[in-house]
Amino acid sequence: MSVVVGQRLLIDLDGVLADFDLGFVRAWQALGGERPLVAPAARRHFHLCDDYPAAWRDAVTATIMQPGFYRQLPPMPGAQAVLAQLARQGYALTVCTSPGPSLAERQGWLDEHFGPALAASMLALADKTLADGDWLIDDNPHPYGAQPPRWRHVLFDQPYNRHLPGPRVSWLNWPTHWPLIQTLA
Repeated sequence: MSVVVGQRLLIDLDGVLADFDLGFVRAWQALGGERPLVAPAARRHFHLCDDYPAAWRDAVTATIMQPGFYRQLPPMPGAQAVLAQLARQGYALTVCTSPGPSLAERQGWLDEHFGPALAASMLALADKTLADGDWLIDDNPHPYGAQPPRWRHVLFDQPYNRHLPGPRVSWLNWPTHWPLIQTLA
């Protein structure tokens, strides 16, 4: 595979590096009681709350916002190995995530699972089009904003975005899919 040293990959956190859905299911079930559960494979909306009945959306949000939620998320399968390989190949890696009250917790999660260098370089942007990079790896089907992006969007494969065309990857298919996606640029 031909690699352009210094290419900058912007990588989303929730649902890309961190297994947000599995972490939510664990936290939701730990609350006990009778509550609906949408299996991750059955999700159809980017925003988790939109997959739940209206009467449960506040409870879903409260679960996600509880202190410690982000720290308990497991890494996505294969993410740590692929990011380590990309760093060795000379890619500049930056995690690009949304701002919010859990930002310090997400940065601590990054430090724990991916190391202090990646955690220190994390960008928190409400509008990812402001980030400078060559590629954005994101599960959000529409990560656009105020200006045309300087990066090319590569969809990180999730059940709620499979209806969309275009290049997509997961960490488990990365070795075969990434070289093909690069030829599309």
